[in-house]
Amino acid sequence: MLGALIAAVFAAVVGFFSITAWGIGWGISCCLLAFLVGWLVFGLILRKLVLDRQDGVQKIMMETQAKVNRQLELFNRRPPSSMNAARQILEKIQFEGIRNALAELEKFKPLYIWNMMLARQVNTMKLQLYFQLREYDKVDELLPKAILMDPQSMGIKLVRMYKKGDETLDKFYGRKSWKFRGENGAFLACVYGWIKVKQEQPEVALEALKKARKFSDHEVLVANIDALSNGKIKHYSNSGFGDNWYALGLEEPKQPKAKKQQMRGGRPF
Repeated sequence: MLGALIAAVFAAVVGFFSITAWGIGWGISCCLLAFLVGWLVFGLILRKLVLDRQDGVQKIMMETQAKVNRQLELFNRRPPSSMNAARQILEKIQFEGIRNALAELEKFKPLYIWNMMLARQVNTMKLQLYFQLREYDKVDELLPKAILMDPQSMGIKLVRMYKKGDETLDKFYGRKSWKFRGENGAFLACVYGWIKVKQEQPEVALEALKKARKFSDHEVLVANIDALSNGKIKHYSNSGFGDNWYALGLEEPKQPKAKKQQMRGGRPF
């Protein structure tokens, strides 16, 4: 890491003059202290630069969400011509915000030389945004360069392997799933289980869910275990995970049924 090298050079210079002035003992002590101080100062400066850029991305996403909320309020006052029209309008707002966020993430590039892991962290954010844009070629390109430490990124990886018919999907899940516990582990197990049900391997899905059950009592996990144990495969559902599940694009949220208009005198009112 370049930052450590700079701190080491600074420490060596301080150590050289300290040894010349006060001897080897004090020189070594001053050298170590200089390295720690230099590394601390460098770390604080880099952290401030990273946080400033993160705040920029978060601000864009918050502004985008505010625009979506305002549009939804407008729909409540003046309903759109159709659900498809409403969806297209909302997607346009969201996609514009996502592209602005991706542009903001490019500001991290000058910092990559100071922290080797930063590029992988930014790639993780990028692949989630490209996944929302449904630009799957870019998602596939970024996956090997990202850090899959959160359940949503892991879910995206599982989905892409499933969509591409990757035969190593089971091995990948087996290697990575043990790291996740609680709700995160339940979420990933249910995503994997959904995939195995679609691949007509409900017994594999049930085994994975039972393993996750040792570390989580999430209601969706428990309900899916019950459904598979009783042969009610059609009752398998991950809708209880809400937006986290639907963000993976495997299912569309169910739309509420339109209420029938009441009739008065043979005509709707």
